[in-house]
Amino acid sequence: MTEGRLSGPITSFDGPVRVATAPVPRRWYLRTDQWSIVIYVSAVGAFSLVSLYEKDSPWIGIGLFAAIAVALHTFLVARDVPWIPGMVAMVALIQWVIAPWIAYYVPPDAAVFEMALRPDEYFNYAVPATLLFVVGLYLPTWRKGRVLHRRRNISEPQTFRATCDTMIVLGTVAYLLLPHVPAVLRYSMELATYLAFVGAYGLMLVNRKGWRWRLLFVLGIRMAMSTGSGLFHEFMLWLTYSGALYIYSQRLRPRTVFLLLVAGGFFVGVLDEAKLAFRKQIALAPDMSLSDRFATLGTALGSQAQDPVATFTGSALSHFVTRLNQGWIIARVMYWVPVQEPYADGETLVNAFRAALIPRVIDPGKYEAGGGIYFERFTGFTLHDTSMNLSVAGEMYANFGPIGAMVGCFFFGFGLGYIYRLFARSSEHSILWWAWAPYVMLYAMMAENGIGEGVNQIAKSFLIMIAAVTLIPAWNALLFQRDA
Repeated sequence: MTEGRLSGPITSFDGPVRVATAPVPRRWYLRTDQWSIVIYVSAVGAFSLVSLYEKDSPWIGIGLFAAIAVALHTFLVARDVPWIPGMVAMVALIQWVIAPWIAYYVPPDAAVFEMALRPDEYFNYAVPATLLFVVGLYLPTWRKGRVLHRRRNISEPQTFRATCDTMIVLGTVAYLLLPHVPAVLRYSMELATYLAFVGAYGLMLVNRKGWRWRLLFVLGIRMAMSTGSGLFHEFMLWLTYSGALYIYSQRLRPRTVFLLLVAGGFFVGVLDEAKLAFRKQIALAPDMSLSDRFATLGTALGSQAQDPVATFTGSALSHFVTRLNQGWIIARVMYWVPVQEPYADGETLVNAFRAALIPRVIDPGKYEAGGGIYFERFTGFTLHDTSMNLSVAGEMYANFGPIGAMVGCFFFGFGLGYIYRLFARSSEHSILWWAWAPYVMLYAMMAENGIGEGVNQIAKSFLIMIAAVTLIPAWNALLFQRDA
């Protein structure tokens, strides 16, 4: 009996060879197969509500589709990238489309906040303008996020923690001194206060021990000082950006992200209603100390949180919708211009860039943030002890009319998207660039701001960022290193 032979090469009995798999194709950081789910869910959601808006305007359905798609996309990529364009787009869709639609059926706080146009007249402009703004936001990053880049190890210098702590201290001191600074220097000092968040975010992104306490300290100081004026919008912006960077840096699971979103939405509703009672209290006692104001706000928040149903029904719902609805301003601009006030033909845009490029000490008569002059000129309403502006969509309409305004919204969104693209591209070499993104793009998420506020904040904060990362050794060593 002859011994059998093995047939075939011996290598056929080697262990399996690992085959390199191609990266999963993505678009805007989301897998392409997930995009089909997003589109399907968005279409079903918009179509299921057709009976509620079919008599108002079919544009509402398109706006709802876009809002659901943006929200789902931002939620699904939150742990892979701080998707600021999605956050900016979502705020615009809520304040220019969804809240105005609800406002036609929920009575506002006062007659002045009523929509000045019929639904079809308003949404025929507002929805296309908002969609073009969103397209502009997303377009610069259409080639980014096709693959997820490995988060590079960071060889942090020994001085980095001390540098970030110094930024936190200096930013906090600047914030405490802000009310006593001359008006000509106040905005520069305000930008210095924001550096406290950059320091806290830097420590969070490198996961240095104690970063949580530092971030809570910075947010707590901002919250406490906000009680002095009763204005919490800026605090809410920083809280939102902090949540986005926290989700990204800790790579939280979708279920955890969803719970945070629910809790955040509930907190926004509670704060919006509680601050009305709080403002009445401080109006009755204007000399109340800061500690007493903080305690009063805590009591108001606790009392409101104990009745969650009342927070989103009745008069509280009316307050909430009125606060979110910036469409009444856009509608008022459309009602007033050009019948009572001619189109500005780009005048406000020229003033915006002039204000951003020329210091106030050289040009003391330049545009001032707050929108008082523009608001009265293009709406016919006079502001009393409040700061309010036209929003990008409203200001573009005041300049160019409906068609030109839609084009203007697209290019303004494109500009914001391109600024974000710079951070997305740089983050492929160092995730520390994300610590600066909220600093530069802070006002981008304020859909009620005018163009002047947005351009001015981005231009000046961008220059400060470049100076800081160039001149401060600890940041320079981190941000410009390659593979570690």
